[in-house]
Amino acid sequence: MKSSQYNIIVKNKEKNSICYNTRLDAFCILTNEDAELLKNDVKKLYLKAPRLVESMYKNNFIVDDDCNELYLLEQEYKKAINDSSVFYLTILPSLDCNLRCWYCFEKHIKGSHLTPNVSNAILTFVRNKLKDENLKELNVELFGGEPLLYFKSELYPLLKKIREESIKVGKKVSFFFVTNAVCINKENIHLFEELESSFQISIDGSKERHDKIKYIPDTGEGTYESMIKTLYSLTNRLNNVYINLRINYDDETIPKMPELITQLNEIDRNKIGIHLERVWQTERKVFDNEQLESIISKWLEAGFKVSYMNMGRRSFSCKASAKNQVVISWDGSVYKCSGRDFTDAHKEGELLCNGSIKWDNEKLKKRIDIVTFDNDMCKECKFLPLCWGPCCQKQMECKDGNLNRYCQKRNMEMRIAEYVKYRFNNAYVNPTNYREWI
Repeated sequence: MKSSQYNIIVKNKEKNSICYNTRLDAFCILTNEDAELLKNDVKKLYLKAPRLVESMYKNNFIVDDDCNELYLLEQEYKKAINDSSVFYLTILPSLDCNLRCWYCFEKHIKGSHLTPNVSNAILTFVRNKLKDENLKELNVELFGGEPLLYFKSELYPLLKKIREESIKVGKKVSFFFVTNAVCINKENIHLFEELESSFQISIDGSKERHDKIKYIPDTGEGTYESMIKTLYSLTNRLNNVYINLRINYDDETIPKMPELITQLNEIDRNKIGIHLERVWQTERKVFDNEQLESIISKWLEAGFKVSYMNMGRRSFSCKASAKNQVVISWDGSVYKCSGRDFTDAHKEGELLCNGSIKWDNEKLKKRIDIVTFDNDMCKECKFLPLCWGPCCQKQMECKDGNLNRYCQKRNMEMRIAEYVKYRFNNAYVNPTNYREWI
């Protein structure tokens, strides 16, 4: 028997260590002595604590000597990208936006919105997919631009029909809105309840910082206060809602983030999670791990679930690697990647009026053929099950073959030990006894 190659062991207190297995996305607590034996001599650990080893073997923290865990991950990846039971549909109802955040990468198209012809083609496309007996679940993501600009008049009627069609044939359907939340109001909030919606809403920390970035262009009016009210309205009025509150941070954001924690003190923790992501155009001026680690601890102490960077147990790097995935824009243009601007250079197909897609097969094959972790850097990394390597879009753009610049672990602003502790605390520790573990 041997220790799993995806075990990461860190000392937590004087006598205890946390063992985090990234393939299992599971933790166990060991004495420091047992942790050292797990790393260096499993046979000796078995002689010392046979029941512990048997339990760890049963739960795959310890595996057989001939177990090839990388092979198991490779099989998991192949199964996931070819999974026909789930379809990932992203709709871009508009590429216009009511805000002009300085870090937005997209090229906005003023006045762009769904036409009846494109809406009908999308609905026909969905109906065709729902005929697939293998399909069990339709995941619909609404992105843009700002997807809610024409919500009540154009988008809601389409989504209502998609929901009705899915329910009629016994398929599960979900709607996830990536939005700045400005268009959510008391007149339309009941429609989101009807659709059983979930959201990703972005915020930029404190009121002072946020209102400098997310303001109404014509008036200069900040959106912070209205966003806080909307967050409370959604969590108070929608029974099954979940909000991923994405905090776009830079060096100026983190010190004032406690203000936001205070603002959200009364919100339902079961309906909201905090996601921290550095604004991609910024870099750390000073390498200060403790500042980020401190603010994550404050969120955890306040009872919030926290995620950081794009690392969480899944089975592929990005949905664009999956064969059962597509991004359809307001004008019928089809893409795979939603992390680049929606221009002709990135276009990979076109939605036809009969609900079929005319693909650029050369582009599509080039993307689908990429195995994102097929390199030594990723294959040897303990974080592989959380990351799966640089996404297919980045690999297509990487002309010099140097993927190191895209490595999430290398760009992480936390020490590995503190990352493991944060993940453990996030998963298991109640705020009332949080201080006992950090």
